[in-house]
Amino acid sequence: MLSRKDQKFIKSLKVKKYRTREECFLIEGAKNVQELVQSDFEIEMVVGTEEFFSLNLKSAKHRNEIVKADLLGQLGTFKTNEDAIAIARMKSWTLENVQFNDYLFVLDGVGDPGNMGTIIRTLDWFGFNQLICSTDCAEFYHPKVINSSMGSFTRVKVISTDLKAFYDINGLQVLSADMKGTAIEKLAIEQPKVIVMGSESHGIGEISRRYTSEFISIPRLGNAESLNVGIATGIIANHLRMDR
Repeated sequence: MLSRKDQKFIKSLKVKKYRTREECFLIEGAKNVQELVQSDFEIEMVVGTEEFFSLNLKSAKHRNEIVKADLLGQLGTFKTNEDAIAIARMKSWTLENVQFNDYLFVLDGVGDPGNMGTIIRTLDWFGFNQLICSTDCAEFYHPKVINSSMGSFTRVKVISTDLKAFYDINGLQVLSADMKGTAIEKLAIEQPKVIVMGSESHGIGEISRRYTSEFISIPRLGNAESLNVGIATGIIANHLRMDR
């Protein structure tokens, strides 16, 4: 039975302060919860409808609680949720966990959680399993990041760090996306390299600019003022994989 204390705990994880204190985060919806169960994240509990459990989780090593769909809507961030919510423990990745055997994407000041989640999902599609984020990016464990990643949060290692420290330890060439940069198809890009994506409003920060050896761009053929950072990341990721 899901007690009032349990319900209060789950609701509290919508707020960063309590996620940080408890070192736990919310996962919502059938797809994300299914991906979580198949991952190596430590699961505290899964709360779901009877139908969800009958179709997806007939047995599990963690705590399962059956509730009505209307209660799920009260507990999480979805307006409607007829499937499940899970609680998992956070992972702590540092620069020591970074592998330098592939292109490394860096997000510099990307503060929109939806964009970050989309980027995580996109990188997973193209086979990139690491993402470096500046400390002023959206929080990886924000519900919107997790939800919009559609399960890819379980496969992409997201490391929030001081970018200067990251640039100092890796020694890789840094390419930064900028509208005034060289068209990406004109560059012979050999891996591994660092690819920096900045916010749509401010671009990349001063630290990244200082370490950038070349600026790259996606040619504009129409009249749109700019590209969404998630879409731009996908175009560049596709180019890098097709150019192998």
